[in-house]
Amino acid sequence: MSDLMAGMSVKHQPINTKTPRHASGLMAALSLSVFLSACLGGNVDQIVQRQCPSVALLTTADKLPLTGKTVELSAASLTCSINRSEEDALQAVVTLSGRVSEKVKMPIFVAALSADNQQLSRTQFAVTAQGGDFNLTLPAVIYGKKGDGRKARLVAGFVLTQAQLEANRADYRQKLGLGE
Repeated sequence: MSDLMAGMSVKHQPINTKTPRHASGLMAALSLSVFLSACLGGNVDQIVQRQCPSVALLTTADKLPLTGKTVELSAASLTCSINRSEEDALQAVVTLSGRVSEKVKMPIFVAALSADNQQLSRTQFAVTAQGGDFNLTLPAVIYGKKGDGRKARLVAGFVLTQAQLEANRADYRQKLGLGE
């Protein structure tokens, strides 16, 4: 429950106690829709979670190899919406969780991929995390347009140099017992 919702206290008294079950469900859905519209703004409609694309961490980009520092991502989640003022843009707000050993600036990307792994869009962010566990909510990224027929999936990770990427790949090969 959001802080905004937790702070609300609404008492109501039924007008007609014989309201059909489906009508009360419709009223609850309508009330939630009005509440979300007020919170998200007039031109942004939240999408139900089952209609959102999947999101995952890119396996070889979940660690940022820095000498003497631990910088890693452990989980990704999202909420998504349609922004009608941006020509029905489908957008997602991605939240990443992870751990850093000390304060560090992290280059992070979120990319939308098609079913055949073609990159549809990519957005990069430079963020700073303090030492310890973190939950980082990124600004909304656009992953498609309503009605474009493409089913995107999102991946996130650190923006790596070629040397850092090769180090991560070598580490994963070793962990899988595949040698160098």
